[in-house]
This record gives sequence, structure tokens and C-alpha cells, in this order.
Amino acid sequence: MEEGYVEINSVPTRVITMGGWINKDRTVSKKHLIIVIPGNPGLIGYYEHFVRSLYDELLGEYVIWGLGHAGHDFPTNVILPSVNDKPELFTLDGQVNHKIDFIDTYVPADVNLHFIGHSIGAKICVELVKRYRDTHNAAAYLLFPTLERMAQTPSGRKLWPILGPLRKVVVFAASLLHRLPESWLTPIVEWAMRSKGSHLAIESSTSSSSAPSAAHVNVRTTMKLLHPQALERSLFMAHDELKVVGELNANDIRLHSDRLVLYFGTKDHWCPLEYCQNLQRQIPEARAIVCPHGFEHAFVLRSSQQMATIVSEWIKDLSSKTLM
Repeated sequence: MEEGYVEINSVPTRVITMGGWINKDRTVSKKHLIIVIPGNPGLIGYYEHFVRSLYDELLGEYVIWGLGHAGHDFPTNVILPSVNDKPELFTLDGQVNHKIDFIDTYVPADVNLHFIGHSIGAKICVELVKRYRDTHNAAAYLLFPTLERMAQTPSGRKLWPILGPLRKVVVFAASLLHRLPESWLTPIVEWAMRSKGSHLAIESSTSSSSAPSAAHVNVRTTMKLLHPQALERSLFMAHDELKVVGELNANDIRLHSDRLVLYFGTKDHWCPLEYCQNLQRQIPEARAIVCPHGFEHAFVLRSSQQMATIVSEWIKDLSSKTLM
């Protein structure tokens, strides 16, 4: 795996790749390119194990790029524009434009695009399929998608005070934690993740044994999220999501239903099962699948390998039917 930062709209953005690094020559070694769009928090580090596993499941025949959200992860000692000075960079619409600018800069014209969007990343991917379906045969695989009425979900109702009036207090508390020595902060993060049921054991995987464990990567990534600049932008984006993600845009899903796979959880507090049923009623032709395995919304913390196996089959199936 290669990783680094590229500048998009003056914001350094973390990218991880398998199968080849990005470059401004816009060259890709394969005819199929997969781009992974995270949920929120949009630190692509949480998806490292998923990307490695997916690459292995596809036998290295697809290039995979994982693209973080603007402002959620950045190099040390970099000062980003604030959400007050440049709010348009960090809203949901701003993150959509961020992905479009990245694709237009780095993706060659002759490649088939597969988008994998998780949570709010699924909403972003619908917009990307609309834009790139004709030019890049774009398709998308939407995992635990937050496509409607986010503020009315159990998680949305619970987090609204934190995302609104209490946001500055949360960011201040994170700034105090961030000042702790790493040797102190690491066990605190490990304890907090365990108390929330996050997976801190090494997942079984066919990936290279030289890769860091999922546990190590998840803890390391969470420590980055505690940077006050990163957390502020993540919370700002989440607040915007609750305000702007309203009723299901059934027309867009219907129009592109042959290029979309939607995967819903049975115990998802960001996307209750009734939302899946609502989509199925309005768009019966949509390929909407209910997870039979009990995966959580934040699948990257416990089920990256299993999810990669499932998604790889969708990609191979759709590639053989429509994207050759």
C-alpha cells in the first residue's frame, strides 16, 4: 500500500492506493479503477484493511484508491482554512466538489470507475455516478447508505446537540486530549474504543502479513481524529449533513439503479431498516440488499475482510455484465 497527501482546492488530502500511486499524468495500469469514499469521520485510515482485503479478493486486477475527506486528515504542522473562513470547503456539497476536482485532475479518460461509498460517502457516490456514468461507465456500491432523513434517525437525534450548540465544547475537550503524550493517549483511545465495542483484535485476512493490524491502524487513525482541526471539520460536516439530507431522492436512484448496489444493515442507527423498505417501495427495481450477517454501520472496525469479500463479488459481476 502506498499513501500520501495530494492538494485539492488548497487542502492537503490523504490518499491510500493499491496497484499504483496517483499522478498528474493521469495514467492507471488497469482498465478498472475503484475509488473508496469514506463516511464521516472521513479519515481514510479506517479503510486501510478493507482496501487491502478488497485488492487481494480481486487478485490485483483492479487499481484501488481511497480518498479521505477534505480537512479530516492532514500533514503535521499544516494550518488549514477554518470552517468560519472557508465553510464551503467542508460542507457536504464541498466534499462532493472535492471528489469531483480530484477525479478531474487525476483519473484518466479511458478508465472504468467503480465507487464504493460508506454511510454519507454513499450519498456522495450517487452524485459521482450521475456525473461520470457516461464518461467512465461509473457504478457505485453503497454500504450502509445515509440517503435520507438523517436528522430523524436515532443517531441523528442523539448527536444533534453535540453537532450544534456543544460542538465548540467537544473540540476544546479534544484539544486537551491531543496535548497528552502519545504514550498516555494511546491507552486512553484503546480503552474508549473497547468500551464502545470496537474491534481491537487482529482480523483474519488474506492480506500480506507485513501489513499493520486492523487494531493498530484504527487506534492510530482515531488519535488523528482527536486533532482539534480534524474533529472540528468532521463535526461541522456532520451538522451540515443533518440539515441537508432530507427526503430520499428517488429519481436519481431510479435513473441509475442498474449501476448501483445498496447494502443495508439490520441494526443501523444512521439508516434504520424502514429506510431500506421505503426505498424498495419507491424503487422496486433497485438492487437493495439487507445484510444477513449482522454487520454494524461502522463495518471497518469489525468486518473489513468480510465486507471486502462481498463487495468484490458485486464488482466482478457488474464488470462482466456492463463495464467491459
